[in-house]
Amino acid sequence: MDSVGDYVIGGRDVGPVVTGFSERASEMSGWLTLGVPGDAYTTGIMAFYNGVGMIPADLAAWAGLAKRLRKYSEIVRAVTLPTFFATRLNDDTGVVKAVSSFVLIVFEGSYVGAQIVAAGTLLRVLTGVDMWVGIVAGGVIVVGYTMLGGYFAVAWSDYFQGAIILAAFAILPIIAYATWGLPFADLAAMDNGASLTSITGGATGWAALFGIISYAAVGLGIPGNPHIMVRFMGIDRVRNVRTAAVVAQLFMFVAYIGAALVGLYALTQFGGLENTDNAMPLVTLELLPSAVAGVVLAAALAAMMSSADSQLLVATSAVVEDVYHGFLNEQATEAQLVRYSRYVTLAIGFASIGFAYVARNTPIYELVLNYAWGGLGAALGPLLIAVLWWRRVTAAGAVASMVTGTATMILWTQWPTILGPETVNSFHPAVSGMLTVYGLFPAFVVSAVVLVVVSLLTTPPDQDDVSEAFDMMHRPLAAITDDDGDGSEYATDGGRPDPAPITEHDSIRSHVADTDYWTDDD
Repeated sequence: MDSVGDYVIGGRDVGPVVTGFSERASEMSGWLTLGVPGDAYTTGIMAFYNGVGMIPADLAAWAGLAKRLRKYSEIVRAVTLPTFFATRLNDDTGVVKAVSSFVLIVFEGSYVGAQIVAAGTLLRVLTGVDMWVGIVAGGVIVVGYTMLGGYFAVAWSDYFQGAIILAAFAILPIIAYATWGLPFADLAAMDNGASLTSITGGATGWAALFGIISYAAVGLGIPGNPHIMVRFMGIDRVRNVRTAAVVAQLFMFVAYIGAALVGLYALTQFGGLENTDNAMPLVTLELLPSAVAGVVLAAALAAMMSSADSQLLVATSAVVEDVYHGFLNEQATEAQLVRYSRYVTLAIGFASIGFAYVARNTPIYELVLNYAWGGLGAALGPLLIAVLWWRRVTAAGAVASMVTGTATMILWTQWPTILGPETVNSFHPAVSGMLTVYGLFPAFVVSAVVLVVVSLLTTPPDQDDVSEAFDMMHRPLAAITDDDGDGSEYATDGGRPDPAPITEHDSIRSHVADTDYWTDDD
């Protein structure tokens, strides 16, 4: 833990298997282990759309974003997304970094709170303790090891926690099938069986269309969630991206299918639950001996911890590296930055515990999708895709996109409350269906449109800078870091450049221009 790069991305020294597990575990959270079974308990087989929306989106992120982000962020020595955005857009005003840091701190902090709520819920079911006791206990554990170990602690704990999650959702449906058979006939026999066994949840017309769009739109959050994107930045070698992607996809397929099946079994066996988040714990306790059930239920806690620690670390990096180091003390030493990172981790962690206590009665599925995942996806998703693929994007377009995406996501979530359910239902079915669609879909679209329009209406970026940036993304990393192609000229330990952050784009351009990287042979 010698530098802030070590603390927030592990010095880019984490292997593909650990990265793949960590990437999935950091996203799945209590939303997967408690939320998706709870959603299946409520909606029936339509809950399988959670995986349909997420799996292709995650695959697209690995295929289209991972290598470019990994290469460019190392060359410019960016260890956080706000620094990456500011450098790529050549923003000397600091506005891009400030706005993106604010978005990260707010939404990632609330994301941590959502995971702590999930931990409190599970501990209450298992032990009968008051909700606040579970919230404090779960929060202290996560904050503690994240503060002490940084990214390495997060990645490796995610690896072991991810293994437990994978085992749990592979084993539980198999045992449930052996005990109760397939759940679909029992679902069809229930009073609302027609809707529970319908791929549209019993809805027709516009309502069915927007219901499917809502599930598919969940995947739009992947490129905008920094705790997933930093996995791409922290993998040890660009060539290992493919292996990590395969690990992540296999993990994802098993976990999402298994979680939905667990929810269906809970519905057929334990109808009438007041709190649908209890579905997964009840199935586990019913099917397994107590000692084994304890290990499997650790999967739920593991998922919460693996997400909370990742989100906490990203929020910390936004405060320390992007705000403090970027604006307040550019001369801070690496030792100071690591020390302050630990302090900030502690502070944000305890603030998230407070948020969790206030939001303890909100369903986890809603808490994550509406107040964390969706906000990050709408604010940062279109921007991340654009800076990696579109040469014309400008800093003004980036700021407008982030502000618009955040505002739209918050406003769309509140439409039913602002207008009232009766008013919403009185509109034309197409309008009422659109108003009730998952807010990330319209917020992502609006954010992307604003990004394109404002970028086209503002001064184009310097094309030499843009060409230089895209050359970095396209060419082999070794060819950029060293004329000889082995990376040795600027490498430190293990053939990788020193990950210490450099935030001024002019310095980077000078560094590249002073070295004859671009030869006819290349």
